Amino acid sequence: MLMLEVVFPLVILSIGLTIAYIWSRHKSEKKKQIVWGITLIVVVAPFFSWLIGGLYATFGSVETTGWAEIVYPMLIFPVICLVGIWCLINGIFNKEKVS
Repeated sequence: MLMLEVVFPLVILSIGLTIAYIWSRHKSEKKKQIVWGITLIVVVAPFFSWLIGGLYATFGSVETTGWAEIVYPMLIFPVICLVGIWCLINGIFNKEKVS
């Protein structure tokens, strides 16, 4: 049970963040914002919200009804997605500075 709720999203999240860091290293600010916007939307939002819901349902709640595993991702996912969309749009419409 702990494997599915905590370890799996943590592994996927760390792999996704590592790949995003490698892809955005030594790039322009515009490309970094695009990569991190896509990473926030595709990797961080679903797996981080799943991780928080699983952690709270496993360790934080006195009653193990399962509502925490549903409600917390419903609150966290849209917020992180909006931050990712803002970062992606900012990266797309940002003009690169010519030095």
